[in-house]
Amino acid sequence: MTGPSARKCTVRSSCFWPARSMAYAKPYLTIPQQLALIQSRGMHMTDIDKAAHALERIGYYRLSGFWHPFRLRTVAVTGTTKVVTVSDDFRPQSNFEAVVDLYVFDKKMRLHFMDVFERIEIALRVQISLLLGKVSPWAHRDPFALHGNFSKKRNPTSGKTKHEVWLERTDAAFNESRAEFADHFRKKYPGDYPPIWIACEAWDFGAMSTLFNGLAKADQETIAIQYGITSFQIMESWLRCLNFARNCCAHHSRFWNRPLVIRPSWPSEIEAPKLFHIQSAGKALVRTYAVACLSKHMLDAINPTSSWGNRLKELCTAFPQNPAISLAAAGFPADWEKQPLWN
Repeated sequence: MTGPSARKCTVRSSCFWPARSMAYAKPYLTIPQQLALIQSRGMHMTDIDKAAHALERIGYYRLSGFWHPFRLRTVAVTGTTKVVTVSDDFRPQSNFEAVVDLYVFDKKMRLHFMDVFERIEIALRVQISLLLGKVSPWAHRDPFALHGNFSKKRNPTSGKTKHEVWLERTDAAFNESRAEFADHFRKKYPGDYPPIWIACEAWDFGAMSTLFNGLAKADQETIAIQYGITSFQIMESWLRCLNFARNCCAHHSRFWNRPLVIRPSWPSEIEAPKLFHIQSAGKALVRTYAVACLSKHMLDAINPTSSWGNRLKELCTAFPQNPAISLAAAGFPADWEKQPLWN
């Protein structure tokens, strides 16, 4: 902005923003005002100072996702249609301390799942690099070593294949990496592409799962068999689901009862008997419990002696006790910890 009018504006002036019609009209609220608003809607607070501290360090908007189950609901039925209306007011006996406890539990659960996602990601990186590395150190760059839909089919808009887009992103990640191994390779072999067993160290979960989806089907099946399943389609769905869940955890999003945008497919009872109980568990198929089951199944193949499953059971015993919330909302069925998968 130039000219005389610019000198009249400050950072706080409304002329800093483009002139347009804005529908959002909720005012800025101080912490005391936020506390008063929450209390006016029926939320009990045992310790006001602790509640204020929670709002200061976590934030009203983030916590609102955790007090959502505590809000009043009304159900109207018209014929076969059921409409649920969620009120701004809270259920009787709603307690702010329970909301914070739920947030803390969710944080611990996210950290616990990041552990298993890391193990699965690293194991698959190695398995893919060993499989393709036998063909060539740069087989991941060779369109003829991959599935045609991934490496040869071009997007009519961009003119690029999925493989070309993937290479651009993974090359950029390697070139921008400050890891010692990447820096060493760039200095010793300037202008060269790293072999797959080095390049894979710069892949994130998304890059790894994208390449898995681009492998030749025989190669996908070779890896899937190592996890006790023969269907590469099921394996693809698992990795897409895990990538979604991993991103939720990595970006600190609410996880404990998150609906799965990408739902995994499931093998037959004969193929994976320990997973069969989930297929009749309703909400378990579309919530966190599904992620827990397929993670445990894959981890059993990677490290059968891992204590991850036992530590998840122990973590779940610390779930906050309140009638408005339960592990069932996250898809955990009754007596889930007694299933053979977890023992």
